[in-house]
Amino acid sequence: MNSLNEVGKEMINEYFPTGLDSFYLYSCPVLAWLWVHGQLVIPQRNEYIISGRELDKRRFSNKRSLDLSPYGKCDWVTGTQTEPVIHEGSRSKFHNEPKRAQLRHYLWAAKKLYNIDATGLLHLRKGRVEVVEPDHERVEDDHRRIIELLDAPMPEPKRIPICRGCTNKDWCWP
Repeated sequence: MNSLNEVGKEMINEYFPTGLDSFYLYSCPVLAWLWVHGQLVIPQRNEYIISGRELDKRRFSNKRSLDLSPYGKCDWVTGTQTEPVIHEGSRSKFHNEPKRAQLRHYLWAAKKLYNIDATGLLHLRKGRVEVVEPDHERVEDDHRRIIELLDAPMPEPKRIPICRGCTNKDWCWP
């Protein structure tokens, strides 16, 4: 298994996976492929996009974010410089594994960029909060899967729970 630094060196020459890459990888194979190929269209007038944007304004407007460039930017961070707590919000009641993967990615990036072991908190609806533990090996495996998507053909669509509210279902079900 490659170490954290070896994986980072491999990615420097090719592609820098982001938190959104991880999110889409766990959401839907077709969305992940479209995203990494720069073909995912996010309709700005969709009810889910609008409600998510409004929720973000209320939740995160007075919070300090953490720039983890080139690996993405988390919703907000609290704690100290040496013991940060990285937060992600989710508007969903169900299907939160994509957000967990995104948060694990940010925990990995904090370790990679700043050599700090951060704690992760996923904020769910109705004030529920879930602790997300770092899993750097799993994130590195996710990164390999994301990079493999770059050379792969678009996956065959399969109906999965996210299809009901997907803003890009026309790609799969014209």
